[in-house]
Amino acid sequence: MHVVFWTTNDCNLNCSYCYNRIGNNIKKEYMTKEVADAAIDMLTKLDCWETADEIAVQFHGGEPLMNCDIIEYIMERFEALVPASKLYYGMTTNGTLYDERRKKIINKINELSLSLDGKAEIHDLNRKFVNGKGSFEQVMATAKDISKKKDVRLRMTVTRDTIGDLCDTVCYFLEEGFRRIIPVLDMYDSHWKDEDEPIIFEQFRKIKEYIEEKEYGDAVISYVTESEFVRKAKCTGGVESFHFLPDGSIYPCSLTVGDSYWYMGNVSTGLDKAKVEELQMINNKDTSSCSGCEMYHYCASSRCKLINKKITGDYYTASSIACLCSRLEYEFA
Repeated sequence: MHVVFWTTNDCNLNCSYCYNRIGNNIKKEYMTKEVADAAIDMLTKLDCWETADEIAVQFHGGEPLMNCDIIEYIMERFEALVPASKLYYGMTTNGTLYDERRKKIINKINELSLSLDGKAEIHDLNRKFVNGKGSFEQVMATAKDISKKKDVRLRMTVTRDTIGDLCDTVCYFLEEGFRRIIPVLDMYDSHWKDEDEPIIFEQFRKIKEYIEEKEYGDAVISYVTESEFVRKAKCTGGVESFHFLPDGSIYPCSLTVGDSYWYMGNVSTGLDKAKVEELQMINNKDTSSCSGCEMYHYCASSRCKLINKKITGDYYTASSIACLCSRLEYEFA
């Protein structure tokens, strides 16, 4: 079971590529204990609660650490209900909020993703505070301090403007002592062009060459050393995977959050089973544009029709950037 609590959709940054930036009129809500209780009570009544080998609880936002009260409360609730061996915490944070209280929360997170796009001149292109000041210096200091005690996963958002610096950025992080670096191509950047493909492949190949040359055998870098080129399982959105927003509304995944069409109910009224079934029906149909592709069952566009819909406007027409990512996985698998 995979459960994501959007502790708040408020944030202290105003990143230029974020759905949650100031200009998008996102409500700045904070989850309450009442909403968290109702969500957890709902989960414990589902069949998958008893059969799950693992309960993965993730904290998301906005910036989740702007609502420490609810993170601590949710942890207490789950730790009273689930054996420690079955409980797994995850969090994505921008790394700008880092005091003693937040350090205690971070110490309990099994997989911590910290958003850091590159050196100052790259990171600060997009990841700015509300006042327009870049956040690199603060985030880098947080990342280095955390890495002294535990593994930290650097999550890089890579846009068309920064793809040419990808190898240099990853090498920089490696030299700074980080070993888990996750470059993620921004699929929703509408500026990607066909001519960017050879540049993307070249950058990842150069990263591989650098790792081999420097003998960084312990490095974990998406695509290059850690490929997800495996047969994709069925979508479990609304079945075993749930996203709870601060107001108690339920969505199947992060792609759908805020899309009223994929609203799947509220913690006070329960799941909309008809909507859950609709999503399963859509995802079970073939992606017609990919018919005959040898990588069909290994690609995100065949598993998740919502990616296709969000990028191409059609559930069954694959996204070219998602296709490219699958080919990257294949090359380095």
